[in-house]
Amino acid sequence: MTVTYSLHVSKARLCGFAKLLIRWRGSIYKLLYREMIIFILLYYFLLALYRFILSDDNRATFEKLAIYCEAFTDLIPLSFVLGFYVTIVVGRWWQQFLAIPWPDKCCMLISTYVNGADERGRMIRRTLARYLNLMSALTFQAISPAVRKRFPTLDHLVEAGLMTKEECQVYDGVLMTHGKWWVPAQWFGAVAARARREGRIKDDILFKHLLDEMHVFRGNCGLLFSFDWISIPLVYTQVVTLAIYTYFIATVMGRQYLDPKKGYPGHEIDLYVPVFTLLQFFFYMGWLKVAEQLINPFGEDDDDFELNWCLDRNLQLSYNIVDVMHQSNPRLVKDLFWDDVEPQLPYTRSSFNLRTQPHLGSAMNLDVNLEESEFITMETIMEEDKDENNYTSPPRSPVFDQNGLFSFSNDTPTRRTSTCSMDTDNASLSRFRLPDFPGSRFVNMILGSNRELSHSTDSMKEAHINSVSTPFILKSPHHRKSCTEPSPLTLNDDRASAESPLLPSIQEKESQCNVEVMVPSEQPVVYQDKPPEYCAIKIPDLSVVEEESSSGSSRGSSPVQDSGQSTEQGNISSGGQDVTVYQSNSSQESLLTSDSQSTDSSSRLLENVV
Repeated sequence: MTVTYSLHVSKARLCGFAKLLIRWRGSIYKLLYREMIIFILLYYFLLALYRFILSDDNRATFEKLAIYCEAFTDLIPLSFVLGFYVTIVVGRWWQQFLAIPWPDKCCMLISTYVNGADERGRMIRRTLARYLNLMSALTFQAISPAVRKRFPTLDHLVEAGLMTKEECQVYDGVLMTHGKWWVPAQWFGAVAARARREGRIKDDILFKHLLDEMHVFRGNCGLLFSFDWISIPLVYTQVVTLAIYTYFIATVMGRQYLDPKKGYPGHEIDLYVPVFTLLQFFFYMGWLKVAEQLINPFGEDDDDFELNWCLDRNLQLSYNIVDVMHQSNPRLVKDLFWDDVEPQLPYTRSSFNLRTQPHLGSAMNLDVNLEESEFITMETIMEEDKDENNYTSPPRSPVFDQNGLFSFSNDTPTRRTSTCSMDTDNASLSRFRLPDFPGSRFVNMILGSNRELSHSTDSMKEAHINSVSTPFILKSPHHRKSCTEPSPLTLNDDRASAESPLLPSIQEKESQCNVEVMVPSEQPVVYQDKPPEYCAIKIPDLSVVEEESSSGSSRGSSPVQDSGQSTEQGNISSGGQDVTVYQSNSSQESLLTSDSQSTDSSSRLLENVV
């Protein structure tokens, strides 16, 4: 039976633990007194041999051997080896206790789920509870010598009432060379399934819950069987045991008190009782005895688990839950605190001083000065328009502004030196989409990234730009009136000098624009001072472009032009590259509106733009 002393240490007082030292049952004295007697007898035998029997020459040899043993005993790391080993043993010991199966929960589920006050219902409930106890008894019989002595054979289990003769025959009929302690779990499942078919278990969910809890019980039995099968590696146990015993064999020789007259270091005192040597033996050897006692807690030591008591307790509790207490509940009544909002339990005279106040939090008792508890208003911090807050790279797609200006952006190009200054009063640009003409998706694919927008803005309608069913969104930075850094313009240099009569004349609004030609590069353009601006080219609504008068004309030949309009073609040079820019002297409002749109004209426009 496990030695319990919890009541004696429930209160810390003078010599509280010291009173436990006088106990014999379960004490270290009971485990260690044999080894201690052997060690003391061996020590005094060598002491008598050195002092009274040996000659002077042999005594000198004995002294040299004692000094040698004393010098090398400290090389054995006893604290490390024993500490590590005992930690593993104690952890394993507690895990084995947690794995002991208890049928309480499963029996409560049986009493709740298996209905029926008749004799058959009672028989089913008691049989299910008995199978649980039989499974634990078979497991304990296989791993515990104490239970094996109590139930050495299956006939003893039949005679004890845990198994019937018919069940014993069925159990013997299971032909297996391995353990058969799990067979009652299969019987449990079969009886529970029969109760479900008879309607005594009303729901499949309840049936599954009952089986799951039985599997937990069976898993604990299997875990105990596994603990008995897999022990701490034998080599570790051997290393610890050899380290302890060899250390104290050397200590018996090395801790002898030598003749002080010979002046050996550390031997200035001559004693007959080695006090600290005996204490060291008591501590280290007692440490090893603790591990020996806890390594198998299912044995017959004083502190081993009482599995026989567990069987007795579980059997009585199981039958009481599933049979005696089944549907024998007290009637419902109002409790004593029916109308009390804050019920208070009474205290006796001896426990009144143990009453405590509820814990509301450690910071609730903190006092804050009234002056420091007033709210303060934080000052508003104004953001400054610094250079690092500006754009560091131009946009990546062409855009149309509200007045029909066709602007270009670069896709990580390499700049060539040029200047650009513009005077414009247009508002800041945010999002635009291409007009509706064939090939608009292809333009976006070539010239930049795009995103689709499902609605059109009022500014697009005012600019006479037609929307498409699945329009594209093109982002651009805020448009500024002037810039000192050159703006990138991405055009095809091979087509820079080609004339496109498809573009009608537009009104010139830019006073001066020097365009730089962009060459693709892997490094992005970083503007140091100010963000780039656009060199915009104004393009009217493509819906006003008339069809060609001559179908046989080649691309880039004489196009359709409105009377009263003159188109001027200017070549702007930038770094040795020519870029064609169309300017018009007439106003945009004079353009004719038309719902028809020419496919060939749009294709030629696409080629000139590219």
